Amino acid sequence: MPIVTPGKRYGARLQKSKVFGKGAGQRRTVDADLLITPLVDMFIIIVIFLLQNFSATGEILFMSQDITLPDAMNGNEIDRAPVVQISSDSVMLEGEQIALVADLARDEYWNIPALEEKLRDLKKRYEALHQADPSGGFKGDINIQGHKEVEFKTIKRVMYSCNQAGYANINFAVMGASESGGEGEKK
Repeated sequence: MPIVTPGKRYGARLQKSKVFGKGAGQRRTVDADLLITPLVDMFIIIVIFLLQNFSATGEILFMSQDITLPDAMNGNEIDRAPVVQISSDSVMLEGEQIALVADLARDEYWNIPALEEKLRDLKKRYEALHQADPSGGFKGDINIQGHKEVEFKTIKRVMYSCNQAGYANINFAVMGASESGGEGEKK
């Protein structure tokens, strides 16, 4: 009998392992079936759920902390237009402060010159952007977002200034009451 060098002898712990122990050279067959039908069903349900919850209208108005909109029973969705915000202490156009309400209460004339100037600039920019589009003429739409405790004189002055600047289609932002009686959506 010939003399042979002994092979490697692994310890008891390593002999039980799948890498060094018995069956290390053998391949295990793995039958892993991926069930496609339930996976496709799950994705379809997720897509339908997301489509149902998607809001295509988007937010037209930025809700300021110091403005509480009045409630209304009837109303329509508003379109995208410049927004004049009237809070208890200031008048803002597109988030930029135009005048203070305290200063407006002291003045005798109806218009607000700074507001008229900014609105005329917006109108010029709109007309310059849409001059090539024959159907996209200037409509004169504007949205007023006023606090429900603001004096009517202030709102009337803002409306007068908007009209003088060419914005005659005035829309007011209100909170619509839902059927359950709670707060609803902006109209």
